[in-house]
Amino acid sequence: MSAEKSIATLRFDGGILCLDFVNTVSNRMKPASHDYLSGFRELLEWYDRTGVITAKVSHTLERLAKGYPQKATVVFDKSIGLRELLLRLFTAAIHRKAPDPSDLHLFNTYVAEAYANIEVAWKPAQRRGELLFNAPALEQLIWWLVKSALELYTGNGLQQVRQCPSCGWLFLDKSRNGSRKWCSMSSCGDINKVQQFNQRNKKKAK
Repeated sequence: MSAEKSIATLRFDGGILCLDFVNTVSNRMKPASHDYLSGFRELLEWYDRTGVITAKVSHTLERLAKGYPQKATVVFDKSIGLRELLLRLFTAAIHRKAPDPSDLHLFNTYVAEAYANIEVAWKPAQRRGELLFNAPALEQLIWWLVKSALELYTGNGLQQVRQCPSCGWLFLDKSRNGSRKWCSMSSCGDINKVQQFNQRNKKKAK
């Protein structure tokens, strides 16, 4: 793994948990792209950066993974399957196409499992309820992603999902006029500017 491509340096440009997870592949436009997630340990490290789970839960899941390595592998593989499934579902929505029926059926199996383990907790400070996955299970790392994806896929935010034309990352366009094009102006946006500048110079040189 190159030093510049690690979980610690991975950008979170998606704007929501499920899209950031889809973006754990460095470039969706290139077949030989770097995958930031090579195992359960990296998946848990990625979660630690999101702040979705507490340090206490993270340590519990780390111990469970060490105690049940085969199950951790199954959970990881299932997470990667969900990642690619979400890419297909959201890109279809971006292009205003209906999802493949088999993809929708598969997503429903993820939803059914996740929501069989959800519970409502009360948040006194906010004076409202909150949906949580409190079961000390390795699958919790899948359930949070499913919850995020389900809320986005069935809400108005789905209309804001875009795909970067440079790297293929998905992101929520929350700009005032809905004109955001790049996952990040400091990365793909700047690369595009440089490419356009070079192309203009080549034309002038002819």
